[in-house]
Amino acid sequence: MEAATDRELFSQLMEQSERPVYAFLAGKVRDRTIAADIAQEAFFLAYRRFAGYDRSRPFLPWIMTIAYNCLVDYWRKSGRDGGSLPDEQVLAAPEPDGENDWKQQEVVEAMTRISADDSALLTMFYAEGCSLATIAERLGIQEGTAKVRLFRARAALKKQIEAWHGQGADK
Repeated sequence: MEAATDRELFSQLMEQSERPVYAFLAGKVRDRTIAADIAQEAFFLAYRRFAGYDRSRPFLPWIMTIAYNCLVDYWRKSGRDGGSLPDEQVLAAPEPDGENDWKQQEVVEAMTRISADDSALLTMFYAEGCSLATIAERLGIQEGTAKVRLFRARAALKKQIEAWHGQGADK
């Protein structure tokens, strides 16, 4: 009987969060079909993990985190398959000259080499302009924890960029 109740609860929560999840993804990939595919994958993963969902916490931040991780996976796969990562992952200056194109390439490459969680944090903070409070709410963590994780994500990104420079010097 509990499985049926869980299915009903998940169905209700999914219905309430389906539109914001899809809108978020559609805004990131700018392709409705891809956004729908990523959303479907996110809800499938959420359903499979629903037994581990802490019902004392809000559902939307939990599913948004799963959706964001699916989005990052899509970006990474696109990058490996010869596609390009979206502008949201590019944190360099907006001026389109050769120097900045190179910097953007460094940042994109570094973003694909850090953890999905770190990439998500950096993208939320820099590309989406989310405050630490908003990030903390989305992830279901304390604001201080979000600040520490963002600091560590910056350090991981810096390390990857420095490694990129080390490899570039050898070429």
